[in-house]
Amino acid sequence: YNKRNEREPIGFDKHFAPTCFREHSYRYDSFDKKYETLKYTSPKECKECPLANEGICQKVYKVKITTDLRRYTAPARGSQAWKNIFKRRTAVERVNSYLKEFFQLNNVRYRTGKRAKVHFDIVTLVYNASKLAADRINAQLNQQNAS
Repeated sequence: YNKRNEREPIGFDKHFAPTCFREHSYRYDSFDKKYETLKYTSPKECKECPLANEGICQKVYKVKITTDLRRYTAPARGSQAWKNIFKRRTAVERVNSYLKEFFQLNNVRYRTGKRAKVHFDIVTLVYNASKLAADRINAQLNQQNAS
C-alpha cells in the first residue's frame, strides 16, 4: 500500500479499521473466508458510551476485502498476526536488496529467460553457501570461546 497523494480516510484509523463517533478504533476480530470479509468488534472504550445505548454505534462492523485489496488484507492491518507476517516479509526483502546490490541482480542483461534463471540460481547458490559457511565459522568460534 502506498499512501502518497491520498486523503485521510474519514471514519477509519491509520490501519483502515473503522472508528466510532468518538474516533475510537474498532478491534479486529476475524476473517470470514466464505464471504471474504474482515470482522471488527466494538472498541473497549464504547462499553460505557451513552451513544451505544441509543443504537447509534454498531457492535460488529464487517468490511469486504474486495472493496480495496491494498487497504484490506487478511489478517487485518495493525493486528498481531499482520505484524508477524510483515516481519517475515521485511526479512525477505532485506535479502533481496542484498542480492541486488552486491550480486548485481538488478543488472541482469540476457535476451532469454533461461540464461537469467541460471544467473539467478548461481547467485542464490553462492549467497546460501556463503551464509552457511559464515554460520559454521561463528558456531566454531563460539564453541572455542565457551571452552
